[in-house]
Amino acid sequence: MEDRKNGTPEILSAKDLQDMGFSRSMSYALFNREDIPVIHIGKRKFIRREKFFEWLAEQERTDRD
Repeated sequence: MEDRKNGTPEILSAKDLQDMGFSRSMSYALFNREDIPVIHIGKRKFIRREKFFEWLAEQERTDRD
């Protein structure tokens, strides 16, 4: 389930966010936010790549206002 275009998996784990440059604590904090759509599979949490990048873009727009 990896996008060959940019090497980012379709479903992101905290480790994937760390590989993108987020600190470990920030990665886990993001998974506990109410405004990010998190997928729960067992005890693990994931974020769909598309939804994460949409959320990230919204944060950028919000910061500019």
